[in-house]
Amino acid sequence: MANMATEEVPIGGFTQGELQMASWWVRNHLMLRKLGYGTLIGLAVLLWGYSLWGVLDAYAISYPRESRITHDIAVNQQLLAALEQDMPQGISLSDVTVLQTTDNRFDMEVEATNPNGQWWAEFDYRFNLSGEETPLRRGYVLPGSSQHLTELGYKPETRGGKSAALEVENMHWHRLDRTMVPGDYQDFAAQRLKLNFNNISYLPDIALGTKKVGETNFELENAGAYGFWGVDLFIRLYRGTSVIGLQQIRATNLSPGEKRDMQVIWPESPPGVTKTEIIPQVNLLDPSVFLPTEYFK
Repeated sequence: MANMATEEVPIGGFTQGELQMASWWVRNHLMLRKLGYGTLIGLAVLLWGYSLWGVLDAYAISYPRESRITHDIAVNQQLLAALEQDMPQGISLSDVTVLQTTDNRFDMEVEATNPNGQWWAEFDYRFNLSGEETPLRRGYVLPGSSQHLTELGYKPETRGGKSAALEVENMHWHRLDRTMVPGDYQDFAAQRLKLNFNNISYLPDIALGTKKVGETNFELENAGAYGFWGVDLFIRLYRGTSVIGLQQIRATNLSPGEKRDMQVIWPESPPGVTKTEIIPQVNLLDPSVFLPTEYFK
């Protein structure tokens, strides 16, 4: 006997499923309406909250912070400019003077000038003489001062045209120690280094054994209240405006008030000398250069 399929019988023109859906809607439509209203209210609250937060952030939070950034940038630029202004400027160098002396030897000299009033420098230097490097020396240049860097009596291994350039290494800048120099450095230096050079004379063709040499004589006077273990004296001979001779000697154990006769021999005996220049050089910022008071009492 064949099974007959159960057929959904319409009630009032509606199927059983449609009647169930209608019944579910009658029971739940108020809840759905409330849920829809709640969703719309929630979206409105989020949108208004986002808008209000944007206004608050722009005028109460971010704007003061961003305005401070602009101010900080301006302040930092001023600080950077001040730091750059306070940094030491580079040392300027004169042209290198090269003089050929006896026995194929060469004297070299350059003047280093420090434009900084608050900084002084220490460094190593050498001369490059037509490709040959001289021994490495230690140099310094004090605030607002010049220093004469030399290599005297150097004998190169090769001959040829001789031109020289200064090479500087290991440059170290030192800020002026205000506990040592409370005021202007030039006043500090003038109070400590009061050397006079009196009765300067140059004599050519002085007989020294079988040779003829030049001779510079002068009186060194320490007119200041400070004594020195040693002071370097750099000496230049001129013919007109041209440098024709370079020498460097050292005066040791120089007491305050002392007068001392000094003599410099020039083996090459340059003729036609019209001027002798004597330049004292001592590192006044090194306390160890000064004679202790008890030494000359």
